[in-house]
Amino acid sequence: MKNIKNIIMSNRINAKVFSSGREVYIVGGYLRDVLLGEKAKDIDYIVRGDIKEFALELLMQESGLPGKTKAQNLLDNATIVELKKEQMIRIVLRNEMTLDFTGLKGKLEDNLRERDFTMNALAWSPKTGVIDPLNGLNDIKKKTIKAISAENFMNDPLRLLRVYRFVSELGWDADPETRNMAKALKEEIKRSAPERITQEVFKLLNSKNYQQALKMALRDGLLEQLLSMFDKKLSENIKSLSRLETTLKKLPTKFKPALEKPFSQELTLKGLLRLEQALAGSILSKNRLRLSRHILERLKVIHELLKTIHYPVFSASKIFDIFFKAKEAAFDFLILSGNIRLLSQLERF
Repeated sequence: MKNIKNIIMSNRINAKVFSSGREVYIVGGYLRDVLLGEKAKDIDYIVRGDIKEFALELLMQESGLPGKTKAQNLLDNATIVELKKEQMIRIVLRNEMTLDFTGLKGKLEDNLRERDFTMNALAWSPKTGVIDPLNGLNDIKKKTIKAISAENFMNDPLRLLRVYRFVSELGWDADPETRNMAKALKEEIKRSAPERITQEVFKLLNSKNYQQALKMALRDGLLEQLLSMFDKKLSENIKSLSRLETTLKKLPTKFKPALEKPFSQELTLKGLLRLEQALAGSILSKNRLRLSRHILERLKVIHELLKTIHYPVFSASKIFDIFFKAKEAAFDFLILSGNIRLLSQLERF
């Protein structure tokens, strides 16, 4: 804790923001990550006053002027976007880092109490230090995801899904009462836009502890609200993900870097393989996911192949017939079917 000020203010963007003289606080995931000693990227600020004016002031200094700061170099050619009907301003930097600015109206503590989880209901400024009205620091120390209230879930039902996304990202436990709230309110997730649901599901699938998160979401009844499958089939698919992970560990080293590359909608190729396995047997058009055409076509090809081909040993002619039908999805098929020994033949195809 004693070094938090040095860590935050060593970031040139933060130093510039806090030199403005405005009432500004850092909130959210960036602050949580700094407290955990982890690398933090995107930054959320809350600002008293006109947030658009404030964001524009940060971008005002022109390129090439004498005395130009390193912070201004980072802000050069940044893009400014208005979100949530002008309630949020986002600055997207050249390195794809984002700075989000939300207006502060009323008391700071009231703002923090309207957030999703106690670990995110923290604020910091150089003058105040950490402000923690809901004992979020203790929950961070215990590595516990704890909801602030059922009312906050109702105000934005996507937060129900975020419980499990954070389980996947952080590897923490969800507070029992938080899970009870999620179980009771599970049907409310249907009020969330499919685009937002998809984004959260993809973040979950991209993360290390996704199997734990999916099992938890299945037990709590949330997955069945999102996917067109009965619990039994969902459970079978989730169990089969362990085999997928075993196969991925055995993958030749030269293929592994490709797994971490974005495929579409910020879903990595590894995340796509997990999605393909998790959705096997579902009616894609009835899932509450808004998938890109690229992902949707890949899923259709893979699911058709997995449905019609049930044997592990292929003749040479059959192998190349599969490669021809699968095209770009042949890599996925070989992994999902456990035939990674045939990857060398795919390279020659």
